[in-house]
Amino acid sequence: MKVAIIGTHGIPGKYGGFETFAEEISILFKKNNYEVLVQCDSDSYQSDNLKGVKLFYSSVKKSQNPFRYYFEGLRLAMKQSDVIIIAGVGGAIYYFLNLFYKKILITNTDGIESKRSKWPGTHKFFLKFSERLAVKLSDFIIADSEAIKKHLSATYRFAKSRIRTIEYGAPIISSYDEHILNKYDIRYGLYYLVVCRLEPENNIRMIIDGFLASETDKKLVVIGNLSGNKYVAQLIKDYQSNRIRFLGGIYDKSELSTIRFGCKAYIHGHSVGGTNPSLLEAMGCGNITICHDNVFNREVTADNQLYFYSSNECTERINEVELMSPVQTRKLKESGLERIRNLYNWEIVFSKYVKLLKEAFSNNQQ
Repeated sequence: MKVAIIGTHGIPGKYGGFETFAEEISILFKKNNYEVLVQCDSDSYQSDNLKGVKLFYSSVKKSQNPFRYYFEGLRLAMKQSDVIIIAGVGGAIYYFLNLFYKKILITNTDGIESKRSKWPGTHKFFLKFSERLAVKLSDFIIADSEAIKKHLSATYRFAKSRIRTIEYGAPIISSYDEHILNKYDIRYGLYYLVVCRLEPENNIRMIIDGFLASETDKKLVVIGNLSGNKYVAQLIKDYQSNRIRFLGGIYDKSELSTIRFGCKAYIHGHSVGGTNPSLLEAMGCGNITICHDNVFNREVTADNQLYFYSSNECTERINEVELMSPVQTRKLKESGLERIRNLYNWEIVFSKYVKLLKEAFSNNQQ
């Protein structure tokens, strides 16, 4: 069976959750004797394969021309694969090409993309239109959490039977490299951590304000791309403090794992979307997690971590962590690790995709 994954920026994953998903799942498909093809940004890598996974490069970067990017990905995937897994709904206007190819289309809607505050009104309208089109024309729709599935099922009742929940995964990390911490001039257990795209819906200001008002003497380390964004530039300008460290984007997995493993607690401000890989990776590193209080984060953490809905509540949660006993700390850390072991790991995620592919082929033969 030939599987194509399109719509991500490509692998190795250097951008976000979709890219991590594409890398992990494509390698597992290859290990289990599937032929796999992954679409990549024009300049994302220097080889035509990664661990046996075939890579093809679009003539453009997704961020520069997403319409052409999706078009090129779908056109090639329809010619060379049996199943196409599509990251995001931005290419749904091209699904009509499948009238000629009759391939199995599986779309991951990427949370509720049209609700992201970074998009202007016209962009939100297009995303909503694209989401409806993707739901209508896909063989299956993937929701990355039960909360997202519930939203999609209520919105698109006609497609309820074709909507499936398949989450993301994360590794369990049990050690760290002191040299990496030294490289970034941070010390084990002496900083709180945020890892995310620096965007309004990730509540960076709320987190920083809450942190600065707390009683901790530790640092706040913020990891996220610092370039090409007025919001980010204003953020850095507004928070010139020796208590805040903006480290920029860090994409080396071993470095990120060490930095996560060494933090006092991980603060997760994501408010739009389902199962966020950054939160999973923090849990896999045994972190206490302080999460923005919404249905998605509570689902992922099984209501067993700490939550905030304002800067004041963020302050309170940080102060609670500072006063925690070793027993309380261990309980929270183990709760997160248990979720990764039992639900959010890549082998389980892969098995769900295999089951879905079998169902899709069975339906096509009827």
